[in-house]
Amino acid sequence: MLAIAASASWAQTGENEKLSDDPTKIVTKIGVRYSDFGTLFGSVAFGPVIKINISVSEDDQLRIGGSYLFDFGIVNFSASEQELESGVKQTQYAIGTFVPLAAFGVQPKGWLLFPALGANYTDGRISNSDFEFADAFPAEIASKGGYIGILGLKPLSERWVVKTGGVLSAGSNDYSGYTIGAVVTFNASPDDSISVFGSHIDNSFGTRDLVGISYTHEF
Repeated sequence: MLAIAASASWAQTGENEKLSDDPTKIVTKIGVRYSDFGTLFGSVAFGPVIKINISVSEDDQLRIGGSYLFDFGIVNFSASEQELESGVKQTQYAIGTFVPLAAFGVQPKGWLLFPALGANYTDGRISNSDFEFADAFPAEIASKGGYIGILGLKPLSERWVVKTGGVLSAGSNDYSGYTIGAVVTFNASPDDSISVFGSHIDNSFGTRDLVGISYTHEF
């Protein structure tokens, strides 16, 4: 009962009181991000507990999904497609959750921690350049599995926030992988933030490294 009451109080926390990088924040926002390519991303909130998320990149990456804020945390649904450095086109469908440990009084040295877990389906299409019709007849690998991870936020001041985290994933057909990343965010105003980020993806289909900058505006 105490655990439910604690997490319920977190869910009811005003969105303006949450950090811009808080994964449980339900707001309408739009932003642009640049690394080796440009990305337009955003979300539309429908009331205090539902939002739709989307991002589109000029290198043909696409991610769409939705979020629902429960008393215990937030549940996210997503579908995404990206091309790795190996040339593999990876499609993934996932459902998962973030749980705020601060709702239970766990906030070591000021860090806001959000354990994550979920299930996913991954499909990798590998183009073979040795064949003339490689794009028409790619090799395919499919995997059903899950992931666990953790996200941490640390406010350095009223304007500066550090975010870092990692995810481990595993599935059928010997699929495995991990993602790690870090972000430094400067809140220029209550509604505007600028972030510098870096991430590394390594899984059975290939690798991808990203370093870039982003701007986000909340409505």
